[in-house]
Amino acid sequence: MHDDQATETPADLSELLARASGVAPSVPLPDGELLTEQSTRANGDEPPLCWISFDRPAPRLLGALRADHRRTGLWPLLLCDDTETYGSRCTVGVVPPEPLEHIDLWRAEDVMLRIWEGLCRADDDLGPAYDMDSLAPFDANCPELAPAGNLLADPDILANQQATRFVDDETRLGLVPVRRGSDVLTVLGWSGAANHVSRTAGMSALLRSWEDRFGARLLRLGPDRLDVSVAAPPQDPAHATSVAAEHWAFCPDRVLQDAGSIASYAREIRGRRTWSFWWE
Repeated sequence: MHDDQATETPADLSELLARASGVAPSVPLPDGELLTEQSTRANGDEPPLCWISFDRPAPRLLGALRADHRRTGLWPLLLCDDTETYGSRCTVGVVPPEPLEHIDLWRAEDVMLRIWEGLCRADDDLGPAYDMDSLAPFDANCPELAPAGNLLADPDILANQQATRFVDDETRLGLVPVRRGSDVLTVLGWSGAANHVSRTAGMSALLRSWEDRFGARLLRLGPDRLDVSVAAPPQDPAHATSVAAEHWAFCPDRVLQDAGSIASYAREIRGRRTWSFWWE
């Protein structure tokens, strides 16, 4: 059973569709509800940020909705919350969403440079925030973005195939009114990387660049994690190392706490069809 507030059904998507294309999905949706902003500034009159199902979705439904995206303007993804630890609805609307146009103010290379320099800046008392050996073959100077990869599969078909790996009892289907999946981070008011960056528009800009260069597609979003499929992963050691540097700027916790160094992490992601990130 669901609580009294969870009364929205797919038939009540009109307000959300008005923010997208106005065209309803061509496939039936399971029962769900509209979610709005829940930050401290919310007053109850905010427009819906997304629609979310009550139960785990069928993998085939994700694929059908992804094919529908060009018509509907609704991006399908998996949303997950750890309600025992964080409280309900911690993935959506936790912080005030940023305007979509803020993403356009950022270039991916500028995002990486700003984060890299901030992470490597030496504190007068404590020294550099990170051991420079863990950044080898790089140092405190931010490298350039990695070149684009070679597509090994259609990005959307691969996304449908890989999404099945991330469907479990904790995941729900989400529909977000955005033109591309990378923008979800910004328009949902997601705070998963709040201990790393203060706002998410720059993160969306970097993820947009991964969509363009590596055929990345956002698959799953949680309160402190993010998973994407990758249709053009790095294949050789040098390329993987350059990509790993970008991942370190995007999510240093994932790179250093799991792999220990950029060099070790680069070996891990060579040819890998999914990239997963988490933040403390």
